[in-house]
Amino acid sequence: MGNAKRRWLVGGVACALMATTVACGGDDNGADGPVVIELWSDKAGTPAGVEAFNAAHEDIRLRYVEVPSVEIPGNLNNAHLAGDPAETACLAQTDNRNGAMLVAQGVIADLGEPLEPHRDSFADGSLQSLSIAETVYGVPNQRQPIFTMFHRPTFEERGLDYPTTWEEAIEVGRQLRGEGIHIFNLAGEDPSTFMNLAWQAGARWFQVEGDAWRVDLLDEGSLWAAEIMQTLLDEDLVERISYAEYAAMMQRYDQGGIAMRQLSTWQLAGHQRNMDASLGDWEPAPNLAAPGQDVALSAADTSGYAVPALCEHPEEAVEAAVWLATEAEPVAAMADPVDGSGWYPAVSDPEPFLDELVPEQLFGDHADRTVPVIEGASQFAEGWTYGPNSTAMYEELADQWGKAMNGEITVADALSHMQRWTVDDLARQGVNVVE
Repeated sequence: MGNAKRRWLVGGVACALMATTVACGGDDNGADGPVVIELWSDKAGTPAGVEAFNAAHEDIRLRYVEVPSVEIPGNLNNAHLAGDPAETACLAQTDNRNGAMLVAQGVIADLGEPLEPHRDSFADGSLQSLSIAETVYGVPNQRQPIFTMFHRPTFEERGLDYPTTWEEAIEVGRQLRGEGIHIFNLAGEDPSTFMNLAWQAGARWFQVEGDAWRVDLLDEGSLWAAEIMQTLLDEDLVERISYAEYAAMMQRYDQGGIAMRQLSTWQLAGHQRNMDASLGDWEPAPNLAAPGQDVALSAADTSGYAVPALCEHPEEAVEAAVWLATEAEPVAAMADPVDGSGWYPAVSDPEPFLDELVPEQLFGDHADRTVPVIEGASQFAEGWTYGPNSTAMYEELADQWGKAMNGEITVADALSHMQRWTVDDLARQGVNVVE
């Protein structure tokens, strides 16, 4: 893809690179001492990784600043608009949803060239997940294999098998509903379960096509996911507890009132800490399969370190990010489910870190199934790209999802609305968009 085409597609990426080069040439930080790289994150385990990095390096020092994840995109964008390197970090924790928007706006830099020598250190597909067109905008440090856990007594007492597909989960939910047990929980403020289900089923809402963005939220996979969600809602097969009511949600799981959960490794420790009566009663199992999948694919965001365009030491920032994301000590710190974040690392060989992710009390006699289940879940539905208006689009989707949860519209109606809204929003921004 030519340079002009890439500029058109991702907005300010070329400008971001230019800003990085100019800033780097004009700064004297490090002339009489180590280069100091400020890192923004709020993820548990990061301070331990920073401490390990500083102990191992003399020429670069990391300075950790705890910034809530929801504030990082706005803070980066504000600093970029002000043009003040002193107001921004040189490394910032982000994911492909926010990262796509930030790189399209020129706020963070293209890391493709400095990351090229390190490609073999990262899991297949992880760099592509943090890319738009040929622009790589993040150093991957987390992927999310998606699997399930089931409340075994609920199934054993009724002679029910664990469902392996979404259609089977609906059938089991129908059998449990009369006893006041829900098969699943959906939160009205969070459309990610629905979006990721469409993604798993083959939807690709944004794609680069020539010089334009193609938007398609009405494909077969998206409509199938909408039908699954609508059935769960219409037939009252799901609880509707907000994630903001975490304690109430955990209590309902602990009581066996919700029979299963779709989750990833970072959520396991929370279940173990916040359950009592049902510890040892839960069993891990593969993700529910979408149509045509012999092995259920995982569909969820990839996280990584972004380098803001204003960073005055981009080379050192990338060097530090690669070390944090691939060296055993910081990776283990992030994978630790107690003092860390329970992250599944985005490294080429995650196996050495998987035993740390096992919640022995939660799964009890079934704990030895955890690692095989996680390994089986590490087949990802690749090719998903967020568009240049991803943050605003997700906020609008959340609003529509809430209406669907309340019965004001159907989930299919939400898709139709989002198709029109997304195309119009991109067109208003002067982005070339096709349907």
